[in-house]
Amino acid sequence: MKIVILHSGGLDSTLAFYIAKEWGAEIFPLYVYNKFLALKHKPDVSDLKIIDVTKEFIDIVRSPQYGYGKNLNPCIDCRILMLKKAKEYMEKIKADFIITGEVLDQRPMSQRREQLMHIDKQAGLEGFVVRPLSGGLLPETVPQKECLINRNDLLSIKGRSRKITLDLAQKMKIEQFASPSGGCLLTDPGFCRRLADLMRHQDRVAVRDIELLKIGRHFRLSPEIKLVVGRNEEENESIEKMIKHDEILVYVPDTGSPNAMLLGNKKQSVKIAASITARYSDKKTDKSIEVCYKDNKGIKKVRVKAATNEELAKWRL
Repeated sequence: MKIVILHSGGLDSTLAFYIAKEWGAEIFPLYVYNKFLALKHKPDVSDLKIIDVTKEFIDIVRSPQYGYGKNLNPCIDCRILMLKKAKEYMEKIKADFIITGEVLDQRPMSQRREQLMHIDKQAGLEGFVVRPLSGGLLPETVPQKECLINRNDLLSIKGRSRKITLDLAQKMKIEQFASPSGGCLLTDPGFCRRLADLMRHQDRVAVRDIELLKIGRHFRLSPEIKLVVGRNEEENESIEKMIKHDEILVYVPDTGSPNAMLLGNKKQSVKIAASITARYSDKKTDKSIEVCYKDNKGIKKVRVKAATNEELAKWRL
C-alpha cells in the first residue's frame, strides 16, 4: 500500500504521518509550499517531495473562486490547489490514496464537513482523501471500502482544542513538530495591508514582490513609488542582496543606519526616501543629515531633515 501524505511539519500532519506508519504503508511525504507561508523550516522528514506553487497561488490570492477568510486568506482555494498537486504526485508514483492531518471543525472556513467533501470533489479526489485524526466522524472512503485501511484505526477528533492531539503526541513520543504560530501570512492583518496595497498598484505581482512584503517597514510615497526600510541587520542584508540595478539603495553613512530600497519612478522621491531613512538612523536628531543614495550610475548624496512622526504616518503601510 502506497500513501501520499500532505506534510506541513505541524503537529496534526506529523500525527497523521505516524498513524499511517503504524498501518505498515509505504509513505511518500509531500510539502506543497508557497511564499505566503511563514514557516522558515520545511518538514524534517526523509524523502520529502517539495512542490512550490507560489506563482499559481498569487493568481488565486488576487481573485479566489471561494472568497477570503477573515483577512486575505483564500483557504478553500488553497486546499483545492494543494490536493490537486497531491493528486498529480499520487498518480505519478501510483499511490493508492492521500492522507492529510486535517481535523474536523478546527478551522471555520475550510475544515467543516461539507467543505472538506467539497474540496475533495473539486480536486478530483472524491473518496480518496483519508483524514486519520477525524476519519471516524467522516464518510467512508474508497480505501476503507476496499479494505486497505480499517475504519477502527481512524480517530474521531473534532474542534479547535489541541489538548487531545498534544496528549496523543506525548503518548506516541513525538517531540519535534512546527509551532502553529508559524502559519500563513495571509491571516496576518499587517502583512495583508501591504499585500492589498501591492495588488492595488501593480497589475502583476511577482514572487520577489512577496519576499519583499515579508521584510522591513513599507511606505507608499505615490501610486508608482514605494520605499522599504530595513528594521535590523538581517533585513538590511536582505535588501542589499535583493535590490536590482534600476532601483535605489538609500542609507545614512558613518552611523547606525537602515538600508532602504526605493522602488518605482524614483527621481521625484529621493529626498522623501532620504528623510524617512534618516528618521530611523542614529543621526535622526541632527538638524541636517547627509544621506547617500546609490543607483546604477554610482553614489550621490543629499542633505535632509529626518521625517516627522506625522509624515511617517501619512506614508506608512
